Amino acid sequence: MRIILSQKTDPFQNLATEEYLLKNFSEDIFFLYINSKSIIVGKHQNALAEVNFKFVTENEIPVVRRLSGGGTVFHDPGNINFCFITSGVKGELVNFKKYTTPIVEFLKSIGVDAHFGGRNDILIEGCKISGNACHVFKNKVMHHGTLLFNSQLGSLTQSLKNDPLKFKDKAVKSVRSKVTNIHDHLGQPKDVDVFVRELSEYIIQNYNCDAYTLTERDNEKINELVETKFNTWEWNFGYSPKFELKKRLKSESGKRFEIILHVNKGNITEVAIRTNAIDLDKVKQLKNSLANCIHEISHITTNTNEVFKNWQELRQQELIEALF
Repeated sequence: MRIILSQKTDPFQNLATEEYLLKNFSEDIFFLYINSKSIIVGKHQNALAEVNFKFVTENEIPVVRRLSGGGTVFHDPGNINFCFITSGVKGELVNFKKYTTPIVEFLKSIGVDAHFGGRNDILIEGCKISGNACHVFKNKVMHHGTLLFNSQLGSLTQSLKNDPLKFKDKAVKSVRSKVTNIHDHLGQPKDVDVFVRELSEYIIQNYNCDAYTLTERDNEKINELVETKFNTWEWNFGYSPKFELKKRLKSESGKRFEIILHVNKGNITEVAIRTNAIDLDKVKQLKNSLANCIHEISHITTNTNEVFKNWQELRQQELIEALF
């Protein structure tokens, strides 16, 4: 097995690296990385339904879709990510306990009483410190998980707060769990860098690993994946399953609006607006400007600029806040 320690904290780069390693290496791999603040959503989730869009936008926290399924997680410099990529027999590739066992054994070796949980997670005293997911590609599996070491749990909570009544869809939903940091359960405090070094040394010693450094060509291919996939709106938001968005709002003018959008592959396919506004021509113009528009802030802003000229009953910013 090869062990690779990422030298980057860019979430787009690290998630692209996982896919590149999965699809281009024949050897088994253990990959460790830490991302800067970011929200990582599962492949089959509605990204907008999972995050507090206003909070992550104001705090410039990127939302990135990963290759595997499962729920949404918050990454920051206090969270470590591990990834096993191995070959095997089809039908026997997915095995959460197999790939979390090395992590549990390592934690026990440093005095942390961790155990495998009932939701494919790792727990300490009943609290979650690791969520896990996997993706099968041909005869290979990529299993990856988080390790909350000293994460900003307050930011995690704020980032993932959303309105459960706003979106109606069949996307995979995240299950919120009580969480804790590994750091709080150590006999003696240590920095995250020390923890990562100890974890990598444990894997090397117990699983016959050789260190591997990504080459210039590897990085070129990874950068291509970032540009064409992982850092695109089409992947991170447009890939979401079709959904219905319903939002009621009362504008500063006192008028009430109920806006219903049907969105498929990021495109608004149907629009309904109910309101007590007086200028129904403006309402009709708004409805038409939203129809067949991409459900993305800049597109909606551009498409509706004319609507909001000389219309006092609803402001464009009120619309944008309602739709995201």
